This record gives sequence, structure tokens and C-alpha cells, in this order.
Amino acid sequence: MKTILIVEDDRTLRENIAVFLVEENFNVVVADDGLEGIQKAIKNHPDLILCDISMPNMNGYDFLKTIQQINYTSSIPFVFLTAKAEKEDIRIGMHLGVDDYLTKPFDFNELLKVINVRLAKYEKIQQVNDEKFNALIETPAIGVFIFQNSKIVFFNETFAKIFGFSVQEFRNLGYDENFEEIINSEYSDKVINNLEKCINDASSSIHLEFLAIHKSLKDVSIEMYGSVINYKGVSSVIGSITDLGKSGKSLKSTTSSNLNSDMFTKREIEVLELICQGYTTNKVSEKLFISNRTVDTHRANLLSKSGCKNIAELLIYANKNNLINLP
Repeated sequence: MKTILIVEDDRTLRENIAVFLVEENFNVVVADDGLEGIQKAIKNHPDLILCDISMPNMNGYDFLKTIQQINYTSSIPFVFLTAKAEKEDIRIGMHLGVDDYLTKPFDFNELLKVINVRLAKYEKIQQVNDEKFNALIETPAIGVFIFQNSKIVFFNETFAKIFGFSVQEFRNLGYDENFEEIINSEYSDKVINNLEKCINDASSSIHLEFLAIHKSLKDVSIEMYGSVINYKGVSSVIGSITDLGKSGKSLKSTTSSNLNSDMFTKREIEVLELICQGYTTNKVSEKLFISNRTVDTHRANLLSKSGCKNIAELLIYANKNNLINLP
């Protein structure tokens, strides 16, 4: 069942669209402004987004620009709902990469047609990309893998051979589900932690050298490179490994993340969580029993310390670095 995210501040229209799409066998997620829409997009990863242009807190243009910066939401088909058919609206949206427009008021059958056309086009693109991707990763020259949800969800024959196994043997022994078990215990935690850290920062990459356990029970020295991709709708690491042909080298690792979680105070994190949930300054003030001026001070500190220019960038930053728990 396909999931549609509706980002619309008009409650009546939002609910009417939702009821119609549920009757057409879609799973529906709703948000009443752009900030909430970002949270719902990250949490639910919809197959298509319907979004109003004129909304409070964050308009449709800023919402689109924000989700395009997030690795695992950037390619979701996007349709603008607008009350105006002005050429300027269309020009701006097309420049940003929107897939289609619907001008209010619109017929629900017209809406359904647009959704089905965009979903079908996206599926064809995905099919072509999958075919190209599979051809690329089945190279016999290097070991290729995809790490997702704390396990290896794909690996090629060369990957298994580096450890001395066939693909089937590697799976039967459960090393795809528990990759850390084939890594030398001195390095296993570091390797898995770096892979997870890479996934949590959509802009990062990794380079590791570590010892693993060969089928012969001898150590094999592995060099690994990896970067983040969106694989089947989930943030993952695609990587390659090679046998260095020698052992005993120390682990090296690099990631592009530069987060220092100690640079934020506990109160700043509390303010950050409420801001990212769409709370206004007044609401944050009431929730935390502090003045509006204090909230503004914490907001300014958050932007300054994170290097973000606005709240939209701050939300992306907080999500990438696991500073907030989305509701």
C-alpha cells in the first residue's frame, strides 16, 4: 500500500483529501504546516507528497527545499497544491524540482490521476536505477555490500570470497545478520559504530582498516570505504572492501561529521526539541516556564553553535546528529 503525505493548513481540504485517498486504498499521513511535514516525511518516508504553497511557519517552497537536502527524502515525488495558477508560482516550483501542480479547487479524480501518473513514473525510474545499480555492484573486482538496519542486506560474491566463503555459506553462518561476529573482537565495535554513525549523518563517508576472521581462522586485513545512499527507501551505507594482504595494521577511521554533542546545554536541547516539533516562541516559553527573551537567546545560541542559518537547517542538523527524537 502506497503512502501519501498531505501537507496542507486548510483542515477541511486536508481531511477531505485524506478520506478520498483512504477510500482509494492509500495509506495517508497528514501535516498542517511545513515543519510538521518534515517530521512526518522523515518518520514515514511517503511514496508521494501533496503540499500546499501558502502555509504558516514554513511555506511549501521552503518545505520542498528542506526535504531535498535530506538524503532519504530528496527523491520523493512532489506535487504542489496552489490556490493560484500564476506563472510565477509555477516557475519557482519547477525551478525547485517539483513534479507537478494542481490548482485549487480541483476535482478529486484529477488528483487521483496525477498521483497515479507520478507514482508510475517514479517506479519506472526506480526499476531502471535498480538494473543499473545491480550491474554495478555485481563487479568481480571488489567486494561490495549494503549495510542497513544494523546488518548486511546485500553483498556480492567477491565480498564473501574475501572472507573465504561462498555467498550461501556466508548467509548460512549468519554473518550477514551479525557482521560483527566475523570481525576481530578488537575492532568489531568500532567498525559497527562507524557504519551506524555514517548512516545517521547523511553527508558522511567512512574509511576503515581492520582485521577480520577468515574461514581458515587466520586474520585477514580489510580496507573498507563507504558512503550513504537511499536504498529501497531506507538510509543505508553502500561500501566496498578489499583484502590488504597483510595483518596487524591499526584501525583508521574518518567520518565527515563534526558534531560535538557537549557544545549544547541541556536547556538548549530542550528548546531545540520543542522548536523542531513546531512550537512557537510563546509555546516554548509556556512549556519550559521561561521568558520569551530567554527562548530567543537559546534559539540564537543553537543557530550560532550549529552553524545553521535558519530553523529549517537547524531541524536537518538536529535530525542528522540524533539530537532530537521525532514524535
